[in-house]
Amino acid sequence: MVPFKIDLNGKVAAVTGGGGVLCGAFAEALAECGASVAVLDLRKEAADAAADKINKAGGKAMGLAANVLETASLEAARSEIEAAWGPVDILINGAGGNHPKGTTSGEYLLPEHLKGDVEGLTTFFDLDPEGVQFVFNLNFLGTLLPTQVFSRGMSSKGTGTIINVSSMNAFTPLT
Repeated sequence: MVPFKIDLNGKVAAVTGGGGVLCGAFAEALAECGASVAVLDLRKEAADAAADKINKAGGKAMGLAANVLETASLEAARSEIEAAWGPVDILINGAGGNHPKGTTSGEYLLPEHLKGDVEGLTTFFDLDPEGVQFVFNLNFLGTLLPTQVFSRGMSSKGTGTIINVSSMNAFTPLT
């Protein structure tokens, strides 16, 4: 249960990464406040499970497969949402993540780490550019593209809300 209620009746929300724990909870809270919620996730079964949970609790939701790195996938999801409920009023960009090749293994870079290879240690200097690129694309482009796709309807209406979610891992030496 949300600790307070905001009247979102008549509002349409889209939540990327909505099949996950955190964004699934965001989707549930939006539905509890009356919004029609499109749960978007790379994994259709995860999106459907989150939407089913909302619907069983008396909310209104649909699960959609959507890849936040593919505009065509997002456009297809937007078309389904608009056909059912109209343009999105609220977008939560929650999809994101990391990659082992783009992550340091130590919390700190210590002077002795610079003296030579330490077995099992991955420092900033050892990061794989492909891993870093994957993380950049997922976390930056994976926010940019859904915002471009879903904010067009908001711009046409002159109103809307976009919330971008970041991880607490942003404070550690990860990508």
